[in-house]
Amino acid sequence: MDRLLKRGAAGLLLILALTACSKFIQPDENRLLFGMEPTNELGYEVDSSGTITVESRTLRLSTRAGAPLTTVTGYRVEFRNQNGVLLGATSNVPQSLNITVPAGWQCTTPDPVLGCNAMSEGARPAPGVPATVAGIQDQFLNADIIQMHILAGQPTGWYADVTLFYDNANGAFEQTYRVNIA
Repeated sequence: MDRLLKRGAAGLLLILALTACSKFIQPDENRLLFGMEPTNELGYEVDSSGTITVESRTLRLSTRAGAPLTTVTGYRVEFRNQNGVLLGATSNVPQSLNITVPAGWQCTTPDPVLGCNAMSEGARPAPGVPATVAGIQDQFLNADIIQMHILAGQPTGWYADVTLFYDNANGAFEQTYRVNIA
């Protein structure tokens, strides 16, 4: 009985130690917050005469609280159907993109372009000011994918995996975000 009690106590101590350590591990501060406006999807419409219109989208990126200024240098998009089958991609090589995403800080007097950083007067960690790029859907949604989607009967579940390549003071990163095609 004493041995079982000691094993149970040791297991409990191990669980408590691991839980305590996890409280000190920050979430990945280098992961950008990604979104599309007005809806978080790549969309198009087909009118009664068969004319295809790609719906306007604006890419919205921001940094997490306390993250450094980040520069997005490229992207790659892979298009997949509802079963995850690869239908096409932009290229094997990342396409060029140049977006500066302000640091995840608030301060008394932010720079109009770069925002705040840890050394700014009155600096405190906060979500970064969003950087937006209008008309990004023309780069992210290929016409051949739209044609394939129409020929397949416009099924639900098709999506694009958008991989962004970026760097900041902590190094170089790549992160993939999923966006539905509608």
